[in-house]
Amino acid sequence: MRAQGPREFPGGLLAIGQVLKPHGVRGEAKVLPETDFPERFFALKRAFLVGEGWVREVAIEGVRLHGRYVLVKFEGVEDPEGVRALARAWLAVPEEEAVPLPRGHYYIHQIIGLRVVTEEGREVGRVAEVMRSPAHDIYVVRGAPEGEVLIPAVHGVVKAIDIEAGRMVVRLLPEER
Repeated sequence: MRAQGPREFPGGLLAIGQVLKPHGVRGEAKVLPETDFPERFFALKRAFLVGEGWVREVAIEGVRLHGRYVLVKFEGVEDPEGVRALARAWLAVPEEEAVPLPRGHYYIHQIIGLRVVTEEGREVGRVAEVMRSPAHDIYVVRGAPEGEVLIPAVHGVVKAIDIEAGRMVVRLLPEER
């Protein structure tokens, strides 16, 4: 049931990380991975930076891991000032380059918007947001007459996900019925 990756951008781009700040003096960027597959950065030759109102294709010169972060050297960015200009931009790849997921795992953009129904067929609403937590994701469902419903993304609660049909079947906990 685990959802991967938080953001989808126009043009079919998926975020795999966010540029935080410079690292060192040679133009490396400290990137917070937004993927459960940080090793995917090592295969990147080109990617896209997505900022407020802009998208820029970039070549990747080098990648190395640094604790829970990834240090990325973008072609043409030679100093900390160049990296500061990119701070808060998202590092993204085309959707067709997304890492294939194992059965039962979905990208967040696939979950957002799914119609949620109970096993009995009662409409609950649509998934509006996916909150990440250390234990499991939580699907925020809005549009139900009773208001917002929080659904833990665990097998006992989420009974089925059908991406093609745009539907999720759930067993609500007694206090949510």
